[in-house]
Amino acid sequence: MNNVRKIAAGATLIGALMGGGALAANAATTTPSPSATSTATTNGADHGNETELTGDIAAKVKDAVLAANAGATIDRMETEGDGSAAYEAHITKADGTHATVKLDTNYTITATEAGGKGGHGGHHGTETDLTGDTATKVKDAVLAANAGATVENMTTEDDGSAAYEAHITKADGTHATVKLDANYTITATEAGGQGGHGH
Repeated sequence: MNNVRKIAAGATLIGALMGGGALAANAATTTPSPSATSTATTNGADHGNETELTGDIAAKVKDAVLAANAGATIDRMETEGDGSAAYEAHITKADGTHATVKLDTNYTITATEAGGKGGHGGHHGTETDLTGDTATKVKDAVLAANAGATVENMTTEDDGSAAYEAHITKADGTHATVKLDANYTITATEAGGQGGHGH
């Protein structure tokens, strides 16, 4: 009889242990894991969302920029997608040089960078304005392909995608960047004032 009781007790103990193991295994399989979306980032995707400024914002940016740059002409204004500022304005100064003016959300100027590109991405700083015969040939080629457009500025292109580029305002008021090779042949026309820089 004692043997029977011992066997029964042992079976009960084994059952309890097995049950506990099953509970532990179940708990392990239902432990929530960190959400993959919680670590998702948008790195590298913040340069394609620059948009042209309009309405009241455009008016305030223009007023602030011209107040600090007497005699300048606004070439274009847009949001700044790289996080360095809220807005930026590309201007032609009274002396004919180009600059990019950056402003915060309070329309306070935070930086004025020489050059038509404003140094986007840190790799456009060696671009120079076109002059003389080169400028004439680039302008002629660009206007031949874009009737009624206005050439805002023309520079060398140092990112390897072309030899020259021209920023234009088309006849319909939209902006574009026209790229040309060393033979003054147009190789690309990109919509938008930035011409897709920052990729």
